[in-house]
Amino acid sequence: MKKIILFFIGVLFFAGCSVKTTPVYVTFKSPKLKISDQGFLKEGPGYKEFELYKGGVGYKLTLKNSVVCINGQCMDKGKFIKEYLGEEYPSDFFDKVIEGKPIENFGKIIRKGDGFIQKKGNILYSVKKNGVLFKDKSKNIILLIKKLREKG
Repeated sequence: MKKIILFFIGVLFFAGCSVKTTPVYVTFKSPKLKISDQGFLKEGPGYKEFELYKGGVGYKLTLKNSVVCINGQCMDKGKFIKEYLGEEYPSDFFDKVIEGKPIENFGKIIRKGDGFIQKKGNILYSVKKNGVLFKDKSKNIILLIKKLREKG
């Protein structure tokens, strides 16, 4: 009986604490931050983390509940978005983009094949099965997340 209980506790622990790792190519370009390279997107309970390696230097961009951290330096999501993107972006902007979900008040959703497009003025938001592109031409902002195929 004790072995059965320990087995179920182990299954619940590992199932509940599982981390999904996806190889990605990421471009994050804004007037204050420029990162573009291959790496990994790690997703676990309550967080998403990009690990990118640019010229041998590692970058970690972590999103947890209400904070965004770059290499361990954290700030509130709303403050981060205002500082790096602008005031008109919602506080759940990164969550929506990473998950490939529509962004509220960013225009009509036009379904295209395996994804959709949203347009609002100079803003284009395109979601496909293998990635996401967000482009704001007026603010010179690009966010590209492309899922790469695993070798094997």
